[in-house]
Amino acid sequence: MARTTSARPETTRRRQRWPGGYDPENTRRSLIDSALELFERQGFDRTSVQEIADRAQLTKGAFYHHFESKDDLLRTIQEEYLEAQLTAIKKIESSSDDPKARVAELIRFSLTSVAEYRGHVTIFYQERRYLTGDLFAEVTRKRDLVEAAFAGMVADGVQRGAFRADVDARIATFGLVGMCAWAYQWLNVSGPLSVDEVARQFSAMVLQGLEAPA
Repeated sequence: MARTTSARPETTRRRQRWPGGYDPENTRRSLIDSALELFERQGFDRTSVQEIADRAQLTKGAFYHHFESKDDLLRTIQEEYLEAQLTAIKKIESSSDDPKARVAELIRFSLTSVAEYRGHVTIFYQERRYLTGDLFAEVTRKRDLVEAAFAGMVADGVQRGAFRADVDARIATFGLVGMCAWAYQWLNVSGPLSVDEVARQFSAMVLQGLEAPA
């Protein structure tokens, strides 16, 4: 439950930030974006609530109006990334019945999301250890849903004869997720290869390894 605060919703700093008046959605978004930049650059444990508020040109009162704690904000950032993945997976599942096309699209989306959500992905893998208790449990639950969806698509391909019968869907999922997620360390969206071209090459390697003999 979000902590209430007696601070006026429009302090001088907030009025400067939002000339048209207090904007809850933009205030929340500014705090998230500020934390994304700071957590990615200097780490969760070395970033203070005051630094997050200062970079967003807001007050600590505004921070605690929207988030119970720095941990709560970290959980929000992690869930944004996972929820975007779950939404995309549902679209992939409904857009094609072909196991190979589904896996190829999973790879393409995974790499695209690394480019689009680089800060989220970096924080997910480097700062997740700071979450504990219910916050950690909820993020883990959604991560497990993502991995289960990957595994389900691979298992469906095995069952329908599109992929090799000796493929373990869980092991294949670990490989797929790890291969795509680690791209946040090296993927250069301004490099000589586009994200789609990298995805095409990844898909070729994966599908050739999974494909059942004719």
